[in-house]
Amino acid sequence: MIFNKELPCGLQITRYKTWQRLMQDLTARPTCDTGYEEGSWVLPCAPDANASCYWREAAWIPKRCRHEQFSRAEMLQNLSGRTLVFLGDSTLHAIMYSVLELINGTLIAPKTVKAYAEFAINSNRTRIVFDYYREHDKLPKTMEVDNSWNRFRQLIQRAQPIENSRNTVLVFGGAEWIRPQHLHYLQLRLKEIGLQNISTIFKSPSMGFWSWHSASASKPVEAGNLRRFTTEVLRTARQLGVDVIDTFYPTVSRYKEFRSGSCACHFHSLVATNSKYPNQFHIEGPINEVVSRILLSRLCKI
Repeated sequence: MIFNKELPCGLQITRYKTWQRLMQDLTARPTCDTGYEEGSWVLPCAPDANASCYWREAAWIPKRCRHEQFSRAEMLQNLSGRTLVFLGDSTLHAIMYSVLELINGTLIAPKTVKAYAEFAINSNRTRIVFDYYREHDKLPKTMEVDNSWNRFRQLIQRAQPIENSRNTVLVFGGAEWIRPQHLHYLQLRLKEIGLQNISTIFKSPSMGFWSWHSASASKPVEAGNLRRFTTEVLRTARQLGVDVIDTFYPTVSRYKEFRSGSCACHFHSLVATNSKYPNQFHIEGPINEVVSRILLSRLCKI
């Protein structure tokens, strides 16, 4: 799949002679100041050009920095006293549950994606709230912004008490529905209801759902067009001071790993654990895990 004609296709040889040298260089880099950093998947391969590469060891490496990693104890400390509010579709739902598992250590399988959900974790010191929104394809263009705002306002009302400070983080986004005008409108309306001081994080579109490869794609799009659309929205977000978790670049080169399904779809799967508790599950999927850890890194720093 060609999404940038200036870049070569296929695996490319890096300047690092060993995997250890790459990891050493990555450790010495400064930490990233946003969740949006262009990068590439890097994986170790055997010296023989005809030998296999080890895709299970593939790592997402930003070009100029590194996403800081936190231990579970550090995450619990950094997220104590905070409320994380998620509004989006099943792509964000998967990331939310992955974040929940990484923080909490365990995961109870969700009954449904398209429902309001609230969790108290970290000995009730951290709240996570989620509400589903994916109605852009059923609305006239003139109604999209107002409808998304009404859904968010309902979510805020249900999730009270909400503190007007950095202790509240709104994470929003979906497969496609966020546009530049949403971001401007959201900033205005947050100020109107006295939540102008909360932190906001936008999740950009991912490639899998909109590719020709996906059986779920009702209207496949050309990768270059989605890249230009994503770049425009990301630029607007950064101008407005909205942090960004980019899912386009990590997914575009691995779009064939998209997993179609009614709920447990996109770049993850729910897998039952060998636990004595029958409802405990684990989220599998390297791409979803990378994006979730980037989000956790930003949550612990903002």
